[in-house]
Amino acid sequence: SMRRRHGLSIANGIAKRCLSSRLIAVMAMVMCCYSLVASVTAAFVSVHPSKSRRYLHLAGNARPSPSTRRCGNFRPSFHSKRHMMSTNILAAATNSDDADITDDPAAVTGVTLKMAFDSSPVWGVADLSETKSERFTSPESLDMVHRLRRESSAVLVGRATVERDDCTLTVRRVELGDGKVQPVRIILDPSLSLIGGDYAIMKDGLPTIVYHLQTENMDETLKGTSDAVTFVGLSSSDLDSRSSICPLEVVKDLENRGLRHIMVEGGPATALAFLEARAVDRAILVRAPIEFETPVPAHMDENTMISAGLTMVGTDVMGGDSVEYWIRDGLSWPNSDLPMWP
Repeated sequence: SMRRRHGLSIANGIAKRCLSSRLIAVMAMVMCCYSLVASVTAAFVSVHPSKSRRYLHLAGNARPSPSTRRCGNFRPSFHSKRHMMSTNILAAATNSDDADITDDPAAVTGVTLKMAFDSSPVWGVADLSETKSERFTSPESLDMVHRLRRESSAVLVGRATVERDDCTLTVRRVELGDGKVQPVRIILDPSLSLIGGDYAIMKDGLPTIVYHLQTENMDETLKGTSDAVTFVGLSSSDLDSRSSICPLEVVKDLENRGLRHIMVEGGPATALAFLEARAVDRAILVRAPIEFETPVPAHMDENTMISAGLTMVGTDVMGGDSVEYWIRDGLSWPNSDLPMWP
């Protein structure tokens, strides 16, 4: 009986060792599988960052930060062989030593918004009682606007501003400076409604980019337009029904073209779209000491600026106009003496 018990003890020990070996083998296989999955995932992320971001979002329920909002899919397209010529014009406008701000570490970059309002509570941007759009800010404020244009590689407006003001967005009230070039003009015109109109900005021969929604038969649509105008089609934005072109994608495309400092000069719908997309790095708001009879409201106020991640860092008086300076959290004004820039 003692031999039998001893034999059973030895058998149990062997069985336990076998079981432990099997468990170790299973655990080893699990670890190998886990390492293989991790390696494949890492390789996929490195090759397909945009797709992996979407898959990780589905797996981890992660939500993008408000400061990194995206709108639509960025798929710029260019239309007709003729516009290869206008792209060369843009290159000539931005590749001179004085115009290439990427070589100057002190150069201002990002997006600067400039808006002017009356003194009414609705922040009026125009007077509907007037048949023609008139300047309502002081000469000093107008000089500041032209200095800001001179400091910018591109000046951007929406379609309605071109229709209302027939603007050229060039530097005129101040000296441009030796070797300097006029900023590239940018127009957001989703439906290309400006084509066929008699607008100076579309025919003066200076570099201009028109962003619109992608559509068919563009060669026929663009027939007769200036060679200096480049048309870029973007996909529709899904963030804001008031602006079907995503400001973030416009800024991204302009940066790819070497245009690093963008001045957004209006109108109110375009300004609001950039603010809501958190695409504005700094803002100069001018309040004239007048009140329109029938003001066109800007649909923005101090809360709009704060929600866009901006903080007011100071005020000034410019020829009787009140000027506010706003800056994105974490950034500083280009000059410690606020009125000295631009």
